Amino acid sequence: ASPIRPGAPGAAMRRALGWRGGAPSRGLGASGCAPGASPRALAALVPRAARPTSWVDASKQAVSQESLAGIPWAGRSTLAGLFVRVAMCDRKDPAVWKRLVARADVIAHSFTAKQASLVLSAMARVKHTNASFLRRFTVKCVPSLVEDAELLDLCGIISSLSQLNGYCEESFSLAVGRLIAFAPQMDLKQISLVANAYIRVGHPNAKLFRALLKQVPRRIARCSGKDAAVLLNALAQFPAARALASADDGALADDEDGMVDDQGSDDASSRPTREGQECLLPGELRTVVEAVTLRLPELLPSADLHTLTLLLNALAQLRFAQKDVTDLLTEELLANEARFQRMTGRQLAMILNSAARLQLFDPRLLDAMVSKTRQQAGSLDSQALCLVANASAKLQFGLDTFQALYAQVPRHLARLSGRQLAMVCHAWAKAHVHNDDLFSLLALPLAQRTRELGAREVAIAVYGYAHFKKAPPELFTPLLERFAELRAQCKASQAEVLMIGNALGRVGWRDSAVAEGLEAYARRE
Repeated sequence: ASPIRPGAPGAAMRRALGWRGGAPSRGLGASGCAPGASPRALAALVPRAARPTSWVDASKQAVSQESLAGIPWAGRSTLAGLFVRVAMCDRKDPAVWKRLVARADVIAHSFTAKQASLVLSAMARVKHTNASFLRRFTVKCVPSLVEDAELLDLCGIISSLSQLNGYCEESFSLAVGRLIAFAPQMDLKQISLVANAYIRVGHPNAKLFRALLKQVPRRIARCSGKDAAVLLNALAQFPAARALASADDGALADDEDGMVDDQGSDDASSRPTREGQECLLPGELRTVVEAVTLRLPELLPSADLHTLTLLLNALAQLRFAQKDVTDLLTEELLANEARFQRMTGRQLAMILNSAARLQLFDPRLLDAMVSKTRQQAGSLDSQALCLVANASAKLQFGLDTFQALYAQVPRHLARLSGRQLAMVCHAWAKAHVHNDDLFSLLALPLAQRTRELGAREVAIAVYGYAHFKKAPPELFTPLLERFAELRAQCKASQAEVLMIGNALGRVGWRDSAVAEGLEAYARRE
């Protein structure tokens, strides 16, 4: 009788090894296993705790203090792994990152392209910047790495440098040729990463952009809704997108409500570009945008709220207001009540801002957004509050909505920038909602932040106060001095002179610099 019962622990292991009864069978292989034993079956017998964890699983595990203590002696492979693991654990301890970067600075010359990509991507993930390290690395190491980098590593290096403000013209110019050669191999995510990187640093290249755009029709058939949303947001940053938006019939005249990225930087189209750069034609961009939107009916049923928000935001920046596309997005947004109720404050701000720019006046959408705005007012951050107020004015949400928004202004007042304060003034004026307490509250911080304002912000701030026949000297004097300074530097457009002139006329205030600007305009006309 066999001493091993069929159901006893270890029976499966013995059978897999070729045992019969209590002794091994004849004909075992050299490894001690039966000739017909399956490697997969043998692997399944190994206890889970004894199996080696994958690299991805290991990267998510907490980094031990012993590993952190060894940073000053870590080799290049170990150090790259530590960068990734610390970033994946969302560890933002400045002391740890200072030691990691200090060690990377010492051995950066020996990094391979893959290791450089991992290190820079980890720094970008936690938004840790070190200007001296990045400057040395981009000038001394990146040019040599670009020449031998594989596609995935090259995209990671270029995208991470753009996010970390590690721009070096030589490095980005060298990468253009390699990226053009790699373009046929790129998927939509890589196309979006590369396009965003070059726009973010103000280094547009028409040849590179054309090579990227040429791949979109071929790749769009296998994309997801999120891929399409990310791609459209990347296309919205192209220099040609501004011309495409202004040529669109639904374009709006005022742009003070433009969305900004997570770092708070202005719209990419306002950044300076390199001299001599050839421009991409708006028609080329429109063709690609239309190709992407044709896929939306298939992609939207599986899209989540974040994807729908990104799609609306991208179409708003492009001013791509085709009614069938916007109706489709509106229907999908309202189709799932539970999903709609999970909307965050930032998503609410982006959707409202997009609806205002695309002039979406669907009654069901507006009713739902009015209700959601009043519910979510307390969860809005400073930027979202400004965007919601501005969009609410354009969409004519009424007094009750603005009362709910006004209740949140004192909580955010210390964190509002000069531009955001000017946007709040303009929003209440545009909505024709009179509120003496609000304008009294905004006067002092706006006067203190006058030096931050551009000509557009000065004009809308003055207009906001003048609309309600308010002209406090302690605010108007520094604002008009700032406007005179900007006009002397040729940084004030004729439209801004006309706006501020109209505002001053409402309150009977005379300013010599504005008067000169109006006289110059009258002579030209």
